[in-house]
Amino acid sequence: MTTITLVKLPDGSLRGMSEADQVAYKNFKTRLSRLEEGELCSIEAKLPRNSRHHRKFFAMLNLGFDAWEPQRKHKSYKGREVQKNFEIFRADVLIAAGFYEQTFGLDGRLRLEPKSISFARMEQPEFEEVYNRCLDVLLADVLSTYAGREEVNNVVEKMLRFA
Repeated sequence: MTTITLVKLPDGSLRGMSEADQVAYKNFKTRLSRLEEGELCSIEAKLPRNSRHHRKFFAMLNLGFDAWEPQRKHKSYKGREVQKNFEIFRADVLIAAGFYEQTFGLDGRLRLEPKSISFARMEQPEFEEVYNRCLDVLLADVLSTYAGREEVNNVVEKMLRFA
């Protein structure tokens, strides 16, 4: 399988990112134009997500995690102190936002597992929905002292500038 990385130019045309990509894209277009009626062609495309938006998502989660305090009287279990855990917090926020899969544990009980937000598993439009719904969860359950989405987004943007 050939991998070709394309970039869209200001005039709306596509072109290969490197010299090798340009040659491969030209050959690909030629091959497509020569397909015979009924001949099949399978194309796998990956449109990378906005990495800055990914960082913004994690900055928002960090803001929420720093502000979150578990509502527990006892903060120890069997003599050991129980700590906050960012990965568990992240999973809980994703699940509360509705981005989960239902599975069964070894004991037969229902488990909710957060969906992967990796670049390979989620495209930008779905990730934007994840961001917005997770922000709604954080505003309702953790960041209630903020005036709303705009204020949280402003704080997150400031965090990104300092990172």
